[in-house]
Amino acid sequence: MKPKKYPYSGRNRLVRKEMPRFVKLGSVALCKKMIDSIEGIRSENSYITVLILKIPKPFLSYEEKTIKVRLPFDEVVSILNQY
Repeated sequence: MKPKKYPYSGRNRLVRKEMPRFVKLGSVALCKKMIDSIEGIRSENSYITVLILKIPKPFLSYEEKTIKVRLPFDEVVSILNQY
């Protein structure tokens, strides 16, 4: 096959798009790595959902954190299922 005389055509080509690094849940944004450390989700009332995170630390220990999100339970679950 003969190479092109002018290989660069000047048009932009789409390069592989990456997923966003942060996930927005109401007024809170979590890093995608933090989604793997979600231990549980519970509904406090109709518009507040509590996320329970177990963040791994060195030497096989965990740090527990709770985050309150002002979104209904169903919306939080549907957003997290996308990732």
